[in-house]
Amino acid sequence: MSLDLFVMNGSVIDPQECEIYEANIGVADGKIVYVGSDVIEEVEILIDAKGLYVSPGFIDTHMHNENSAENEVEKALLLQGVTTAIAGNCGVGPIITEELLQRPRYLRLGFFTGHQVLREKVGLNNHYMPASASSIEAMVEILKQELSKGSFGLSLGLEYVPGTSYEEMCKLAKVVAQYDKRWVSMHMRYDGEKSLEGVKEAISLAKDCGVRVQISHLASMASFGCIREALKLIEEAKAYVDVTFDSYPYKAFCTQIGSAVFDPGFEKRWKKGFSYLQVASGKYRGKKLTQELYIKLRKEEPDTLIIAHVMDGEEVKAALKHSDCIIASDAVLKNGQGHPRVCGTFPRAFKILLREGFSWPEAIRKATYLPAKSSFFEDRGNIKEEYKADLVIFNPKKLRDCATFKDPLISPKGIEYVILGGKIAVQKGTVLQPHGEVILRN
Repeated sequence: MSLDLFVMNGSVIDPQECEIYEANIGVADGKIVYVGSDVIEEVEILIDAKGLYVSPGFIDTHMHNENSAENEVEKALLLQGVTTAIAGNCGVGPIITEELLQRPRYLRLGFFTGHQVLREKVGLNNHYMPASASSIEAMVEILKQELSKGSFGLSLGLEYVPGTSYEEMCKLAKVVAQYDKRWVSMHMRYDGEKSLEGVKEAISLAKDCGVRVQISHLASMASFGCIREALKLIEEAKAYVDVTFDSYPYKAFCTQIGSAVFDPGFEKRWKKGFSYLQVASGKYRGKKLTQELYIKLRKEEPDTLIIAHVMDGEEVKAALKHSDCIIASDAVLKNGQGHPRVCGTFPRAFKILLREGFSWPEAIRKATYLPAKSSFFEDRGNIKEEYKADLVIFNPKKLRDCATFKDPLISPKGIEYVILGGKIAVQKGTVLQPHGEVILRN
């Protein structure tokens, strides 16, 4: 047997059966072709993984790389072990173009079609205005075109577009339901104390439209005294609809100050004032927000990123620990500035879960097997013959996140190699040549 890559002496994580076993792994033509105890000598690249864990590549179902020409988000995620990701969440997924397809990629990257982008395409730029019947029909036609091109489905950013009617999103969701292996990624309409209304709306959408719905970053929406009831609602709904959720392991979120999220009255929703908010991009980066600065930035620099330290940490942890929770980063950067989740989400989540009594396979399962299953990826999420040769080789004693709110771009420690398609993409903290691709859903 002639191989391109051979990983020997590693402790292999099986996230489906939640076990660890010793095995060697052989790779050829971008696929895993051997898992066993034999030593194969005819190989181009040999990696000795003695003392290391070998995991399937992590799958990030919620990230943002819509307008990043330098692929900075992709590189940051790759350095923490992500090999497959889905961009275009929260309603801002791009129109699929040749330029989008031809750009070099560091990950296997799919895209949602964004509801906000559809609105803009039909001339509806007022986020507070309901769409007319004719505008909805025009959006339906564009969405059909994008799904035919290979879009993964529809992303909704309802909190950012308050004018969206239930009828509007339902007609779009019913289109998604007509296509195989597509779904709706839903940033709910409400956070804070009204978040349960948002969960109920997501469940209703799944039921009324016959479509799979994944609630985006549930913890950042409902960790205000509501998370346990939100989880209960989802659990009960799973008996009759296909609904799930993702979360990241931080008690602070990040978004643009000019968005509807920061419309007047946000302090009452979160029961937290300006002192809990910090500027994450631009010339005021690092400063605490004041009412004066809030007014100034909303008017003059609405794209400025703000980090809001407003969620309950124990509730964030409760969401992360739930058996159905998928780890997802919601990674976004603006000129290299932003939230530490872009570099630290996965090792940080694992660290929290291990402290809570989870085993390594149980923690890894939330970043591999669960998102693969929920995203209809039948050839990744585990280490099996004929699966994609996407692997993360790491030291379990050293793996940790290093990114902070002050320095959000510090890469994690403990990851020795990231293998993408049988090729070394990361070696000891260094990103090598891009080996990724755009994934189009057939």
